[in-house]
Amino acid sequence: MNKLAHIVKDRRSRNYALIIGVVYLLLYLVSIGNLTIIRIPETLKLRLIDDWQNKMFKPIAPFLWESIAVLYIYGGLTLFISVPNILIALFLTILVFLNIVTAVYSYNIMPIRPGLRGLIGLLPSFFTGFVCCVPTFIITLGAISTSFTVFFIEIRQYLIPISVTIMVLNVIWSIRQMKDELIEIYESSKE
Repeated sequence: MNKLAHIVKDRRSRNYALIIGVVYLLLYLVSIGNLTIIRIPETLKLRLIDDWQNKMFKPIAPFLWESIAVLYIYGGLTLFISVPNILIALFLTILVFLNIVTAVYSYNIMPIRPGLRGLIGLLPSFFTGFVCCVPTFIITLGAISTSFTVFFIEIRQYLIPISVTIMVLNVIWSIRQMKDELIEIYESSKE
């Protein structure tokens, strides 16, 4: 946990991770239909549906729950509020944030090796990031693409647990791979 605290405090890593995390959150909400644009002239208005208490945890598909309220934000931008959907979106966003922040931080602390050896040294982190985030981004982008719709519906129930597992394991593995000496050198060079 001490390493994770150093990593999250690093401004450069944190800024990259925040930007990617916000983009991921918005894409996820769009992909599940909770964030959309509707031609309604209302601005900043919240409407609860009737019988919202009974529908709050009513699933409509695996890892997808019914909305209980609608928030009209501005210019037709509308957020359908579903408590479980928003909690899952926030949890996945936190995992994406932690993966990105550790990837950027580990890139910053690794000694640079010129030539082919340095490039080969970056490949494991590239593939780790690819493996970690592909299922997560498939969740987001798969629902948007109509060619994936039937396939997506069939595999969606597996993507979220797979994504969570891979991202948690990747954060743990990435933190364990960071050498304390390199963290100390990097932290002292920032002062």
